[in-house]
Amino acid sequence: MQRDQDECHSFVPAPGAVFVMIALIVGPIPCFGQTITPAHTPTSNSLTTSTVQTAKESNIKAVYLYSFGRFTTWPTSDSNAVDQFTIGVVGPTGVHSSLEKIAAKRTIQEMPIQIRHYVSASEVTAGDCQLLFVTQSIPAADAATLAARLRETPVLIATETGDCPVGTVVNFVPEGSSIHFEIDIEEAKRKRLAMDARLLRQGKPMPSSTPNQGP
Repeated sequence: MQRDQDECHSFVPAPGAVFVMIALIVGPIPCFGQTITPAHTPTSNSLTTSTVQTAKESNIKAVYLYSFGRFTTWPTSDSNAVDQFTIGVVGPTGVHSSLEKIAAKRTIQEMPIQIRHYVSASEVTAGDCQLLFVTQSIPAADAATLAARLRETPVLIATETGDCPVGTVVNFVPEGSSIHFEIDIEEAKRKRLAMDARLLRQGKPMPSSTPNQGP
């Protein structure tokens, strides 16, 4: 049954399709109004709207991170054989809980998914995970140091900042009310990460990245 469910979602979600995947994998975005008692109900509708928007963005990023794992091939060797796919999350974010929901229902490359949370960048060590999401709450200097430490490893680093540290492979960027992502194709090659053509078509090249011309 699990394989059948995965095959039903064997595609990279387009901006519209990602909402369908959120409903199927993560579940509906929680209605925060139902969890707030009348005495604590916000007086500003903008506050509620902002909270719901943040939850939606967290779910979208979680589904994309899941897709990055499914549609990327990592270099293999006897020394790094693993029996689970680990996604690390650095810093506080709602993406962590959204990923936990995905991990409970899905696999990546026929392996169970483990989600590891790090409070700070200094806690991350090489070999901890295959995919690492560094949130914008992490100071730029710490994110840069972390990316530099992991640059010689096949860790797919994803960020959500306008100033990506060297070593970033994927970066989330807001466009209006939507979330899109950029890909540094050359960095992916440097780390020996083979990203599926569907990912490359869906993402945009990072400003410093040269689009893959192919044969």
